Amino acid sequence: MTKARCFALAGNPNSGKSTLFNELTGLHQKTGNIPGVTVEKKSGKFYFNDQLFQVEDIPGVYSLNARSADELVATSLLLDNSADAPEFYVFVADATQLRKSLFLFLQMQEAGCSMILALNMHDLADRRGLNIDKDILAEELQVPVVPISASKKLGITQLQETIAGMQEMPERKRKTPVSSKAETLFERIDALLEKAQKWEAGKVYQRSSDKWDRYLLHPFWGYVFFFFILFLLFQSVFYLADYPNQLIENMFIQLGIWLEATISPGPINALVVNGIIPGLSGVLMFLPQIGLLFFFLIILEDSGYMVRATLLMDKVMRRAGLNGRSVIPMISGVACAIPAILATRTISQPRDRLITMFVLPFISCSARLPVFILLVSLILPNEHFLGIFNYQGLALTGLYLLGFLAAFGTAWLLNRGMKKQNQDLFLMEIPEYRMPHWPVVLRQIGNRCMTFISEAGKVILGVSILLWALSNYGPADFTTSAGEVPTPLEQSFAGIGGKLIEPAIEPLGYDWKIGIAILSSFAAREVFVGAISTLYHLDNPEDQQSILAILGREDGISGPTAVSLLFFYLFALQCASTLVVMKRETGGWKWPIIQFFFMGIMAYLSAFAAYQILS
Repeated sequence: MTKARCFALAGNPNSGKSTLFNELTGLHQKTGNIPGVTVEKKSGKFYFNDQLFQVEDIPGVYSLNARSADELVATSLLLDNSADAPEFYVFVADATQLRKSLFLFLQMQEAGCSMILALNMHDLADRRGLNIDKDILAEELQVPVVPISASKKLGITQLQETIAGMQEMPERKRKTPVSSKAETLFERIDALLEKAQKWEAGKVYQRSSDKWDRYLLHPFWGYVFFFFILFLLFQSVFYLADYPNQLIENMFIQLGIWLEATISPGPINALVVNGIIPGLSGVLMFLPQIGLLFFFLIILEDSGYMVRATLLMDKVMRRAGLNGRSVIPMISGVACAIPAILATRTISQPRDRLITMFVLPFISCSARLPVFILLVSLILPNEHFLGIFNYQGLALTGLYLLGFLAAFGTAWLLNRGMKKQNQDLFLMEIPEYRMPHWPVVLRQIGNRCMTFISEAGKVILGVSILLWALSNYGPADFTTSAGEVPTPLEQSFAGIGGKLIEPAIEPLGYDWKIGIAILSSFAAREVFVGAISTLYHLDNPEDQQSILAILGREDGISGPTAVSLLFFYLFALQCASTLVVMKRETGGWKWPIIQFFFMGIMAYLSAFAAYQILS
């Protein structure tokens, strides 16, 4: 088998490396119009002219002088001298901001890196009247120069031909740390651009985004627009997803009826119809809302607005003792806390990074969304206030804002209790607004939804089978006196376990069935919906109704109990994966354990207060 030639993509944040990586490998790696999207190295392979190439996407940095954890990852990869190090680098430079990009390029060249210079967004530079002579650049820098537009797939074949034409060196040159001063490098860059870069006569470019930023970054109107975006997002989650939501649930109901009639009566029939189908439908019926949430987040990232939101929230973060670098992980936490915790590597101060990681689980992630939607739907009617504002959407907006407030409040407390360090300066490039690349957006939504289905589905399937077994069998089934009569739910192993913890959760308004669902959801929060669907269906196995219809009856979940559950799931840390990642990132179990009990106590007390006040 032909040995793969290995090279890496390098460059500044937001230069288009991840987009180029997608085009080369077809892996559809996540891209976004914000710095720091690629936090860890990603690898992929592709064939060109019968030659196999392995490409690595290295996190973007501005300099080889690392100041944070993610920059240290990138610089160690760029200066790697091991046998597994890349043979050469494709340096992806933003053609519209070449002066900034060439600083890192010259540092890497001085360090001894063999490179190809890819001028990305070259078409955008041309439209602005900026003419770049690639031949002069190639002659002065002594490297191949290829104009490309990764998002529009322009110049990709020419770049692949250049990559394939890079000669293999018998011995790789050892990379060394750079010693040149920044002033010296910028003097060389300015002299180079004086020769290679010219503006068209009479054409002066002015960023169109500047006029928008006068409003979107305004100290008052900027926040108004930011909260309007959040409001629109959660209104859409209920309004637009209502029909596909009901369609998916009805499909599962009909599937359950068909399977019940098709499979021979017995344990397998009961397991599938009363265990697996209700468990899966209880979560997957909310897939449209999750898809809409991802759609809005991707649009905000790709358009460039996420950076503006980050800068707006910088002032708020500083009041809690943090800086704007904490905003991107916190906004990412709306999708999932795990990549959000990994994104804190961009924070250079260890204290600020620890505080940010500690408060991130307060941000309501997509796993909480099915729980919120189910409980809010039980409490509030699907009606509109003033004809346009959906009550359920307003409640969902409030829940997410309350999670952010809890995160800020906890960060403020930790900031007062931990030794302060020098405040880290927050510097961030503001990209221009760009129209999202719709095929990429749709691909990312599909990938994220499929990831949710595969990952959540495996957990839900396993929990549903276990829960069905524990709910259908009890100690009596292992005695010689066991008869043919099915074991009542209360006398099953699950029922016995639920009865044991019922005294502790009864003050919150929960019965033993809800207690079982809460315990099962420690594997993953969204399992609560599947578990509650399975348990209440087992209690009423003849029902082939909507889960909302079953839970909304007198023997279902009352309004005060639903509100109590909302507060519990808003604050409780019920995600084993998050605890494992926290342990890895903090280097021990101390902080994950503190985090788990702090959030658990807060969840219990708030749920207790909500139920006692409303009941």
